[in-house]
Amino acid sequence: MNIRTEQELIYHFKELLREDPDLRWKDFNEYSHHDYGDGHVCLELDGRSLEYEVEFKLKPSIPVLDRIRSRSTRSKILLVAPNLTKRVLQFCKDHHICCIDLNGRAWLRADGLLVDRHALPGRAFSYQLEPRNIFEGKSGRVVRSLLTDKERIWTQAELTKRTHASSGMVSRLVQHFVSQSYLEKLSPREYRLNDFEGLLEEWHAADEFQKRCSTSYYAGPIGNIETLARDLQHWSENESVKIAFTQWFAAYQRHPYTDPAICSAYVQRLPDAATLRSLGLRPVEEGGKVWLHVPRDEGVFLETQSSFASSLRLASDAQIYIDLKKTGLRGPDAAQALKEWKGFCRSEI
Repeated sequence: MNIRTEQELIYHFKELLREDPDLRWKDFNEYSHHDYGDGHVCLELDGRSLEYEVEFKLKPSIPVLDRIRSRSTRSKILLVAPNLTKRVLQFCKDHHICCIDLNGRAWLRADGLLVDRHALPGRAFSYQLEPRNIFEGKSGRVVRSLLTDKERIWTQAELTKRTHASSGMVSRLVQHFVSQSYLEKLSPREYRLNDFEGLLEEWHAADEFQKRCSTSYYAGPIGNIETLARDLQHWSENESVKIAFTQWFAAYQRHPYTDPAICSAYVQRLPDAATLRSLGLRPVEEGGKVWLHVPRDEGVFLETQSSFASSLRLASDAQIYIDLKKTGLRGPDAAQALKEWKGFCRSEI
């Protein structure tokens, strides 16, 4: 359910207090005028009575939470939101800010007491303007662009042009990233990554490779992997098919770690039967020497780069890293080596 206003948030919070299957809450009392807090609520647990000053936030941001935690009150603060993101929840835990969302997710802390509850089944609340999944579709394009250069200063206009997303979507995502402290606002128009590592690892955690692309496997001739890659790129250029090499082969082109045994690439479409014969490739059920991924969203082709030693088109460093992290054949090791390289996600190297 989408929450649009603070009054809706308050209403459903009261409903949650009455229906909570685990915790016993006393009635919420809303303040009409108060210097701090929006109301008062009490939790009874293990014979103890815990009082909270309630703060309602439709979209809690790290800067706002930082101001809240610095405020001194007689009782503890309880942050209430439609849905707590991982980022906000971790900030609350790190700084001992008690919090709960309409999905039942709760983190409550007191002397000798800790409640750390996951979301309750059957509840799916969110703020109406909150991005549903920032790593899918055109939202994912914005993430990918931001991660191409960890030190670059961006404008929304640049991101809109690079991602082919609407200016409205880019604006909402940028504001979301600022609120979650991934982006730092340098001026009314300029932004820079404030937590490159955090954004990259959240993308990795959320990524579902098998859902965002379909993969076909091919057995190939015995020979040099790079020669086969050049043949594939030659086909793509002749047929005007977009291509971007990724995973082990692309990581090796960027920063050699281990010799790649598989040539994998994103392609706009698969080669036809005649092309496969000319390349010496034949389809197989699994394994094989060549893996071709057809993405659901073609944004992956908007952020490509040339390898140092050749003109082969590679996916962005961040994309290569994400694609390797959940694979076998020492993929996570190759991903880590690429990430630790000084040129990782830096456009000038």
